[in-house]
Amino acid sequence: MTAAMERTTEEQRAAIAEFVRDRAAALDRGETDIRTDLACIGEAGLIARGLGGECLDDMVAVVDEVAAESLTVGFSLWAQRMALEYIDRAPQVLRDLYRDELASGRTVGVTAMAAALKHLAGLGELPLLAEHTDDGITVTGPIHWASNVFPESLIVFPARTADGGRLVAVVRADAPGITIAPSPELLALGATSSTSLKFDGVRIPRSHILTEDLPAFCGTIRPTFLLLQTSFCSGITRASLAEAGSRLHGLGEQFTGEYELVRAQYDSLRERLYRFAADPSAVPPVEFVRLRLDGSIVAVAATRLEATLRGGAGYASASATNRRFREAAFLPVQSPSEGQLRWELSQYE
Repeated sequence: MTAAMERTTEEQRAAIAEFVRDRAAALDRGETDIRTDLACIGEAGLIARGLGGECLDDMVAVVDEVAAESLTVGFSLWAQRMALEYIDRAPQVLRDLYRDELASGRTVGVTAMAAALKHLAGLGELPLLAEHTDDGITVTGPIHWASNVFPESLIVFPARTADGGRLVAVVRADAPGITIAPSPELLALGATSSTSLKFDGVRIPRSHILTEDLPAFCGTIRPTFLLLQTSFCSGITRASLAEAGSRLHGLGEQFTGEYELVRAQYDSLRERLYRFAADPSAVPPVEFVRLRLDGSIVAVAATRLEATLRGGAGYASASATNRRFREAAFLPVQSPSEGQLRWELSQYE
């Protein structure tokens, strides 16, 4: 990338970060949702950064900077990019139909692949059952949790067949037979439209089957999946440490040691994140798991420290400190959860 291109990208990221920052409080209050943010990021050409290439550091930086202003948007951007990642690896007919729509943010993408990664780790069966028909499949069962779920969204999901097959397919959220549950009240991230869905004999044409080799497909997308999740952990951590670091005086001086410890953990996380993103193919799979777990742990620690140092003002629900504290509480339970990541790491020992 030339110096001029680098400046352009940095300027675009700065402009998007400002846009997200100005909307963060309204998103947290539930006065709007993430579709406007995704469309703005897509219009700037930032959703597709690094697509189809070996280097993801630019896309990592986009998610990182967005999440520093709003984890809600950073999280939804990750989901959007993953849906695009899947479609970019799909047969040409699906790329022609959906790639540009997802890259632009005009169509919102839902990644419902968490169940596949959990299944391939040996921690559960795929909940959706597909039956072959003359012209494709019909699918029945639940998606227990997904985000970016709007009636016009595009869902990429895994399913199993009675004969032991495992596939990935694509469907619109408003397709006949799909029921979207009302979004529950959440501690934070309500604007991501996260909820559960039920499929009841949903017809999927053969052209919308992305792959029938689920293990191979997940093996190719998992590094991106975990790197971009770690990116939004990095962003919220950086924002909390900046606020905490400005308050290490007076009584706050008592927390200098704790701050330095969390800061060192963050510096290690960020160095590995960008090094891995520069050449994901050179990184052993276990290191992506360890990175994602470390990202969750350091984000929770940083937001707790910020809240402690901010004091009563940070306890007010309208404060950015309070919002980050609530947003980070989701990270240990987001799939892959902290429990799953710890279990996976134990299998390498």
